[in-house]
Amino acid sequence: MNTKTFHLELITPCFCGGAEPDRQAEIRAPSIRGQLRWWFRTLGGFKSLAPKPVTEQEAMIFGSMAGDGGRAGKLVIRVSQPTTSLTRKNADDLGATMNTPLGYALFPLRSTRESDGRRGMLAEQTRFSVNFLWRGDRGLFESMRALVAVWAHLGCQGFRGRRAFGALRLLDPAISLSDAWSSFSEPGRITIRALNSGSFTTWRECSAALLKWYRAWRQHGQMNRTWSWEDKREKWKGGRWSGIPAEQRAINREQPGFKFARRDHNEGLKVQGTGSPNPDPEQPHGQSGSTFRPALGLPIVQFFSSLGDDSQGPLKRDKATVNWEYGRGTQQEPKGRFASPVLLRPHRDTQGHWHALVVFVDAHKWPQGKQVFLNGQPRAVSLDLYEAMKRDPNLKPFPAGSGA
Repeated sequence: MNTKTFHLELITPCFCGGAEPDRQAEIRAPSIRGQLRWWFRTLGGFKSLAPKPVTEQEAMIFGSMAGDGGRAGKLVIRVSQPTTSLTRKNADDLGATMNTPLGYALFPLRSTRESDGRRGMLAEQTRFSVNFLWRGDRGLFESMRALVAVWAHLGCQGFRGRRAFGALRLLDPAISLSDAWSSFSEPGRITIRALNSGSFTTWRECSAALLKWYRAWRQHGQMNRTWSWEDKREKWKGGRWSGIPAEQRAINREQPGFKFARRDHNEGLKVQGTGSPNPDPEQPHGQSGSTFRPALGLPIVQFFSSLGDDSQGPLKRDKATVNWEYGRGTQQEPKGRFASPVLLRPHRDTQGHWHALVVFVDAHKWPQGKQVFLNGQPRAVSLDLYEAMKRDPNLKPFPAGSGA
């Protein structure tokens, strides 16, 4: 048996937990094992085991429940220094207020009338150790070390992990991405880009830059009116509708994803039976009947403020909301979720320098020909937005051999 202890550090706050994530944060071996399995499958398995199918490689390494009986894997993961925390935080506690980049990522952790939104959290700079036991062929041990390195450099732990939280750093002895990359059969199934927005000195700067970039592609921006309030926890006391200033509408139009999101906006209105201005003055991309943003993750809830009930502020949403789902909700076509293939990853290299990485996981992009369902009505999904994001001139190649 080969053993190895890896020392890791959280470089951004981590909302992780077990059965009660709202009460306690905890680094757990099963979640680490799941991350390793995901990266192994995504990168096409080990080059040294080719041409054995990836499914057979995975069953041998991680175990399998397929067939008539279970099959134990060769890999054992143990957290040798179990890290738990009773600290509970929400978006406000981290200064992630509305209309800020961090607030955009942590919107599920905002306080409401029903909940304070807090979850168990491990702070950045928390360190822990993982014992790695390999009971298989000695010749695969270096490949297994490479898998751990990829997860530590590009993976995460916990809630909102795809949106810059729970990012990791591998401590001594460091294994670079360039050393790990060659162990895999299909590393080209992911594309790594670095956001060219200057140097960063903190996780907040790095994460905020990534989230601002993503939001510019993802969000349509309000163009008609918005709701303002004095205290959202007091039944929207003192709230009122106000128009969007012309300068803000102009800023929204300048965002690279605006015309993609405008098409999605119009399709949502069409489902409501309202339609969109014809001809549409915003000249959205794409064709009627197609959408873009579902390729970046589902489900989506879209609210149209212009269709709300003014007498009850923004709370009367039944006729103003569109639900974008992965399926119709039938037994043959369950709704489910579609995880975003775009990962925002703050990264610290072996020299301690920060990089704002965007990881495009082509291996898990939107299935060709698969439709999305808006309130049960089908729409085609285009990958044009996803591909345009990859071509953004603000993103530069981040080769595995860059010293990461």
